[in-house]
Amino acid sequence: MIAEAAKTFLEFLKLAPRYLIALGVMAAVLLFSSEVFLKFIGVFEFAQDNRPMLGLTLVVTGALFAVSVAGDGIALVKQRWLRRHRYRRVAERLQCLTEDEKQILRSYLAANTRANTLRIDDGVVQGLKANGIIHLSASVGNALEGFAHNISDFAWDYLHVHPHLLEGTTNTCRTDKRESYW
Repeated sequence: MIAEAAKTFLEFLKLAPRYLIALGVMAAVLLFSSEVFLKFIGVFEFAQDNRPMLGLTLVVTGALFAVSVAGDGIALVKQRWLRRHRYRRVAERLQCLTEDEKQILRSYLAANTRANTLRIDDGVVQGLKANGIIHLSASVGNALEGFAHNISDFAWDYLHVHPHLLEGTTNTCRTDKRESYW
């Protein structure tokens, strides 16, 4: 009996907030509506007989809904903070690029494309991936030419605003894609 009640209560706690709102609104209507309205819809006696349970339902659903809203708010703030932190880290990394990294990133801007074919066994490519500047965009490729890598939206926008970051000792662009013989 107690185990069944505990199981039912835990299932109730798992309800989505929209169901909690509906349950809370129904309890509030039954608690606070006029006698005439409750008699009209035929639930006056039910509302009178179960007033304590309706009150408890209203309080519990209100509290659970408030916790749900607060949790969603905290998650949103955390997500924005993490995104800002990640963007700041990428911007700082773009300020101190090596010449090899500049050559790879130059190829994106020179071709005005967000995709470049790069070998995945290259440490420079892996460093740019680890810093969130580029990412592997296709799982299909080969060992000779490499795999498609896309530049992140933030890095793309940042380098368009600050193209001087790609100025270096050379003016070359790097891609590992081989020319097709066909």
